[in-house]
Amino acid sequence: ERVIASANVRWDLTSFLYATGRFGMDRDDYNRRNITPYGTAFQPLGSMNEYKLTNVQRDADLFIGTDNLKIQEDFSVTAFVGVGKNYQSAESVTASGGNFIVPYLYTVKNTQNQSTGYGFSEKQINSAYGSAEFGYKDAMFLTLTARNDWFSTLSLPNKEAPNNDLFTSASFAWVLSDMFTLPEIISFAKIRAGYSQVAGGADGPYSLNLNYGIYGQGHQGASLGTISNGSIPNPNITPFEKNEVEIGFDLRMLDNRLSLDFTYYDNATVGDIVGVSASATSGYGSALANLGEVSNTGYEILLSGSPIRTENFAWDLSLNYSYNDSKIVSTNNENTNITMDEPRSRNLNVTHIVGETYGALYGTSYNRDAQGRIIHDIDPDGTPIPQVGGRKILGFGVSPTSIGISNNFRYKNFSMSVLVEGKYGGQMYSGTNALSKYFGVHKATIDADGRENGFTVSGVDASGSAFTTTIAPDRIEDYWRRTYEIAEEAIYDADYLRLRQMSIGYNIPRDVLENTFIKSASVSVIGRNLFFLSNSVENVDPESGYNVSNSQGLEWFGMPIPRTIGMNVNLKF
Repeated sequence: ERVIASANVRWDLTSFLYATGRFGMDRDDYNRRNITPYGTAFQPLGSMNEYKLTNVQRDADLFIGTDNLKIQEDFSVTAFVGVGKNYQSAESVTASGGNFIVPYLYTVKNTQNQSTGYGFSEKQINSAYGSAEFGYKDAMFLTLTARNDWFSTLSLPNKEAPNNDLFTSASFAWVLSDMFTLPEIISFAKIRAGYSQVAGGADGPYSLNLNYGIYGQGHQGASLGTISNGSIPNPNITPFEKNEVEIGFDLRMLDNRLSLDFTYYDNATVGDIVGVSASATSGYGSALANLGEVSNTGYEILLSGSPIRTENFAWDLSLNYSYNDSKIVSTNNENTNITMDEPRSRNLNVTHIVGETYGALYGTSYNRDAQGRIIHDIDPDGTPIPQVGGRKILGFGVSPTSIGISNNFRYKNFSMSVLVEGKYGGQMYSGTNALSKYFGVHKATIDADGRENGFTVSGVDASGSAFTTTIAPDRIEDYWRRTYEIAEEAIYDADYLRLRQMSIGYNIPRDVLENTFIKSASVSVIGRNLFFLSNSVENVDPESGYNVSNSQGLEWFGMPIPRTIGMNVNLKF
């Protein structure tokens, strides 16, 4: 269940000055009930779990400003200053039990072993901000902004670790078509440039100090305490900053039937707050830290057009292409490699390496000779076993190139839209395929005639002598279990192109609704993530990686993005 509410109140203080109060609330209640029925083979007495989560976000702003104040005939100013607050909370309650006393009566009270849990967290950002836009002939605009945020997720302010940050921005836009006479083919032309700063605090609350909790199920009637942190706390975390320069243009031609939008950007994120992988001997999975500096340079192109536009039929087409080059400029004071995450096989890490592309997949490789041939150890029975080589960069988990193709068709009252999306240039480590080979259920573990007659392997031995031999059926398992130690075997290009969304709709004619209280009505069928047009990763969805932030490029039996088909009915009264 979700409830969203907002209110906006404006007071006109003078002929040119106003005050506005704005409030918004978003409450999301999520309830889940899991039952393992009585009589289930792997758990004969059954169990159940009930979980309730409530997320609340409240926003409040109060600001004073002026609307398009004319200084002279050609000059105008629009400005405001204000304060704001963003509050977020999460409250969870769990109740679980195992071994039902009365068969088929599914309540937690009807279980022998019961436990409960409760969690609550909250965070807040207080802000002060201001903006001023200067216009000339309603065609040339200069906008200046400043904002200061105070983050509750950071420590109380001190010299080493402030909990607030002031950031500014400046942008310039010039609508050339409103000031100059351009060729008739050009309908609209605008150039723009800007510089911006953005800052942020730690995403999760209570991550700077040790947190303590109580186990829902105690021991011999006594409560048991525990440390709740999964990450080593760091009270010296400071806000991260992102500085960006952007330039671009917007060009429309042929009475707006053809348009081109281009943007080039160059930004640097300093002190990004990340969870760095920590040794398991510490008792934690990660440690909170400010990463050094990451740079991003790239461009985005959007080409849109209407190839066909008649009274009964229209076709609108848009193509977008983006490329991003992300580099690790620095990591820490010593510029050492920073390990972000690793799969369960522990033969590879997502690592930030100074001078390399963001999100390097750094893992074990095949040991090869100068010609690139795989070197094998030869067992006494003649079975070749590939050697595990050193760790090296095997790929990069973030795809630099993204494309999208959107088509919208309309014929009389019928409409159809098709959206195709794809990503290219990245790699991923597939734990699904690695373990499939380990257990012999992957097609790569058999020859064309199966494995009854063995498995053919080519390579070189430790002395450099080339060979091609057939591994006996009872030794194939040993060969593929060695490859499980070699991350390179499970590295795939993560390129894909998929039909992201398709919809077919119908607008009911107005004359049909003429004698009803309905002003307009439409119905449509929408399908999302329908199928792949191409996929470079066998057996898995390239978008099923278990991390979408700083550790992309890892997959481990991830659920594919679900295919959904639904219906929309829109009525206006």
